[in-house]
Amino acid sequence: MTDVETDTQLETSSSALIQNIIEDLFSYSTVRWKRILEYYYFEDAVLTSPVMSTEGTTNIQYVYTVWQALNRQAPTINNIVFDGRTAVVHLTQNLSPSIFPAFVRLQVPSITTLHFRVTEEESGLLKVYRQEDSWTLEGLIQSVPLISFWYNHVLRVMMGKVVTATGDLLDAALRHAHKMSLRGREIQRRSRDLAIENMEKLDEYRANLHENYLEGIRGWRENYIQEYEDDPEDTRFDDDYAHVPVKESRGGPRYLL
Repeated sequence: MTDVETDTQLETSSSALIQNIIEDLFSYSTVRWKRILEYYYFEDAVLTSPVMSTEGTTNIQYVYTVWQALNRQAPTINNIVFDGRTAVVHLTQNLSPSIFPAFVRLQVPSITTLHFRVTEEESGLLKVYRQEDSWTLEGLIQSVPLISFWYNHVLRVMMGKVVTATGDLLDAALRHAHKMSLRGREIQRRSRDLAIENMEKLDEYRANLHENYLEGIRGWRENYIQEYEDDPEDTRFDDDYAHVPVKESRGGPRYLL
C-alpha cells in the first residue's frame, strides 16, 4: 500500500470516527452521549452557549440531561466540517418543550464547534477540550412564524429600500464630485496654459522693447519732418520761435515776441 493510499484511508477513518462521535453526542440516547463525554472529552472540558457556560464533563452531562428533558426531539445534523483539530457542526434545533403541546415546535439553526487537542505528545489521540454552541439572532427570528413573516416581508424589504436609496444618493454625489473634480482640473490646466502663453508673450515683448522704442522714435521723427515739408511757413518749426523764453505774468505765462 502506498503512502497516498495510507493517508487517504486514515483520513476516511478519521472522518467516519468524527461523524460517529457527533451523531452519538447529539442523539437522545443517554448511553451514547454519556459514552462520548466520558471517552472523548477532557475532564475539565468547557461548554459555552449564548446563555450559559460550564466546566467539567459532569456539569456538561447535567446540561444535556436538562436539555433532553425539555425537548421531545433530537436536533438534526445538517453538515460536519473537520480540519484535523476543529469540528464545525451545522444543526437545526427542533425546539418542542415538553410543557407545551406537541404541535408547538420551533426549528432554530445553530452551530456547534468542537475544539480538539492531543492527549499526549506521542499518542496522537484527540479529545475535546472546548465546545461552543451558538445561535444566531436571525435563526431565532426565523423560527417564530409571525415574527419571521414580519421580518422577511416588512423589515428586510424596508431596510433594503432604505439602503439602496442611500446608495443611489451616495453614488450620484460621488459622480457629481468626480465631474466637479475633472472640471476643476480642466480649468486649472487652461489657466496654467494661458498664464504660460502670457508669460511667453511678455518675454517676447520685453526682448523687443528696445527695438520697438527706437522704431517709435523713428516714426515720430519721420512724421515731424513730413509735417514740416508740407507746411514750411508754420511758425512751430521756426528756430527763433521755438526757443523764445517764457516770462511769468498775472495772466499766466506768455511768449515775449
